[in-house]
Amino acid sequence: MTDGTDPGPAAVTTDEVRNTVAAVLKVAPGRIGDDTDLVELGLDSLRMMRLTGRWRRSGLTVDFPTLTAEPTVRAWARHLNGGGRPGPG
Repeated sequence: MTDGTDPGPAAVTTDEVRNTVAAVLKVAPGRIGDDTDLVELGLDSLRMMRLTGRWRRSGLTVDFPTLTAEPTVRAWARHLNGGGRPGPG
């Protein structure tokens, strides 16, 4: 029995973010650390927009400026899980 509420999308792990980004960049996931700057690995704004669209279609709330402000797997997983804007840095 259900109460009729939608639980929303499941939590996104850093491994899931890493694997998705690795597929877009066509690199091994092992090359991407939690705090690796994804722009330095070659992730440009067009690819970020593709990722944003993919995550939105899966039901996640994604803020493109937040992703560009802190382009790391750790920050993106935090954001995708509702962790808000990036911290000071």
